[in-house]
Amino acid sequence: MARLKAIYEGGAKFTVACRTHEITVDQPVDNGGDDAGMTPPEIMAGSMASCIGFYVSRYCEQAKIDTAGLYVSADWNVGGTPKHMEQFDIQIYLPEMPENRRAAIERVAKTCLIHATLSETPTVNISIHQ
Repeated sequence: MARLKAIYEGGAKFTVACRTHEITVDQPVDNGGDDAGMTPPEIMAGSMASCIGFYVSRYCEQAKIDTAGLYVSADWNVGGTPKHMEQFDIQIYLPEMPENRRAAIERVAKTCLIHATLSETPTVNISIHQ
């Protein structure tokens, strides 16, 4: 099982550490933070976009499709009860995509680990420790 730590830094800021890497997670000023980093929902959407991008780029490399200009954008809606991210809209931009590969690229994008995880309800265990 993978492991990371979200270390509270005060205010609304956390340092998330995993292996030898760290990122700052914060809230916008209007939500009690210093806007020193992305919010958790932004990181979640970014995680999915970059995961899809990784899978698509690997497919393109294997299929000899030019990846120049490749990027993935993500939009999301928040709603429901309890409040949650209820919809993601992911757009893959690949300027040199051959039309006959469009369906294959879409299939590959849907196999990304984050997309697959969100498509099936994962088990989330929470425990409190001292």
